[in-house]
Amino acid sequence: MAFHIPHIALGDKLWLLHSAAFIYYLAVSVTFLTTDLYITVPHIYADYDFTGILLRYLLVVYIFFNMVANHILCTITDTTYRNRQDPDPVPRSWGHCMTCQVHTPPRTWHCSICHNCVLRRDHHCFFTASCVGHHNQRYFIVLSFHVAVGSLYTGLLNAEYLHDYYVPFSGTGIFSYLFPVAFYKLIVGQTTGFLVFMLVMTYVAFGMSIMTGTLFGWNMLNAYNGQTSWESHNEIRTYDQGPTKNFYEIFGSFWILSFLIPWQTTLPGDGIDWRRPKPLKSL
Repeated sequence: MAFHIPHIALGDKLWLLHSAAFIYYLAVSVTFLTTDLYITVPHIYADYDFTGILLRYLLVVYIFFNMVANHILCTITDTTYRNRQDPDPVPRSWGHCMTCQVHTPPRTWHCSICHNCVLRRDHHCFFTASCVGHHNQRYFIVLSFHVAVGSLYTGLLNAEYLHDYYVPFSGTGIFSYLFPVAFYKLIVGQTTGFLVFMLVMTYVAFGMSIMTGTLFGWNMLNAYNGQTSWESHNEIRTYDQGPTKNFYEIFGSFWILSFLIPWQTTLPGDGIDWRRPKPLKSL
């Protein structure tokens, strides 16, 4: 498997958006990890025995490790189609990229941001500063899953912490969790800036969980149907081989393990040859 460091030229109008997206992701992830390890877990589970607290620490670190590892793998895994020699003859199913001036395999599209043709291109991700395609979509899907789970867990921990140290989440106390009310309480000295910060991060955590959970569900649905996002929007089912083979095409062998540990599986296809399998003969 080839690796590359994605390059977004500084002259590109979107380079600032890539930088902002990555800094946001990094800052929020580190903040979640810090608050989980040093604030919420030790306070919420103070009465638990050593094993109980240790298991929750390990869970937080495990989720964060999977987020970091899959983010790196998604970013550095090369899924572009470039510096290739055209087959002779060029298959009729192939297209032609006017920008790169090369013939391209089916499902390959040019990305105006990456300035490359991408094998089975799904979409461009600003958080990884790379396109999601044939070779790295498995990492993107698993990354979305762990970010959704980790954000949800952090949000629940923060909510429990605020329930104990800010205002009980019941009755009229629920209104104190609204931003205007919380800021008012801060101004008049009825709460601290730290607790307002924890409230903000709780909203961020639940928001990220919803966003990445939706993204994960969308990608898994397309994987189930053997489609890219573009093919799904245009209701193209040309490459659907059934759920089992579709998942195998994206994740490789033992694909469920990809959600447990960040590892590099060998994909059955190269992202170039998309000849449709012959249909089974009727019995």
